[in-house]
Amino acid sequence: MSFKDSTDRELVTQSLHGNYDAYAELVHRYSNLVYSVAFSKMRDSYQAEDIAQEVFVKAWLKLAQLGEGDKFSSWLMTITRNQCMDVLRKKARIQEETIYHDAHSSGEVSFHDSVKDFIWDALDQLEDKYRIAIILNYISGYTAKEIGKLLQISHSAIESRLRRAKAKLKKELLDGMEKSFDHKRMGKEFEEEVMWRIVPRIATIEIPVSNVEQSVAWYSKILGIKAVHQDEHAAMLHLQGPSRIGVPTLYLVQTDDSSRLHFKNTNTGVIHSTIDFFIQDLERFHSYLKQEGVKVTDLNFFPGSTKGGFGFEDPDGNLLSATNVTHLGQE
Repeated sequence: MSFKDSTDRELVTQSLHGNYDAYAELVHRYSNLVYSVAFSKMRDSYQAEDIAQEVFVKAWLKLAQLGEGDKFSSWLMTITRNQCMDVLRKKARIQEETIYHDAHSSGEVSFHDSVKDFIWDALDQLEDKYRIAIILNYISGYTAKEIGKLLQISHSAIESRLRRAKAKLKKELLDGMEKSFDHKRMGKEFEEEVMWRIVPRIATIEIPVSNVEQSVAWYSKILGIKAVHQDEHAAMLHLQGPSRIGVPTLYLVQTDDSSRLHFKNTNTGVIHSTIDFFIQDLERFHSYLKQEGVKVTDLNFFPGSTKGGFGFEDPDGNLLSATNVTHLGQE
């Protein structure tokens, strides 16, 4: 379901019911606005991006406190400003001596840094509403129409703000500003970073085994999984790979219980595993398992396709699967 045309009120309502896609649309809709407000306060793009992430996470956690969904953007701005003030206060306490030392120990200040400071000093003289408009226009590269949509203000009102702001800044300063700052927009990577911190994901898959030591050796050899903790009755195995979402830990638990991981599909009669491992080269992995004496099923490909999978068992009869099929968000 697409939420692109939904109102803020509708998106907030859906988010309160646990719809992550709805909240992702809110993040997409307002990420650049939050970033620009934070940037105007912090003067540092990296800090502004960190703050923007924190703002969206806090907003998610406190969403139930928002009375009216159509006021989401203004509520978000309040959280952003408060977050900036908190960070600035902490920086002032922690870095007071460091800033003094750096100011007196460094004999040179680059021209580029001097220009940036000069620009920021001029921007600080503007009222907040003019400063935000200018930053969105010159730093994030938004048009007056796009800024109006972000701030929920008419196009003509934004054009008026931009005109007044420019009138208070000399042309030379604006030229320097455009040259000194890179255009930066929050994109898909930022949205994914925020949602990664919010959306539930698999942490641990627990597997019953009869001998934890032998099972650790088997999983390490067959699947290349590293044991990060092991004792007499259990072991925690880490699946290798850079992906942050959907890479759980395997927890091997030694038990006398004979129950094992598998179930029967009563519609087809097929016995299913509960864990599918992604394997790029299925045929090669299938041959390797057979050579190692692992009990495997036949390779099963979709008709007319190279995509498919097969089943195999660990030493305790837990049914596992290998597949080269990926799903949305796993590429």
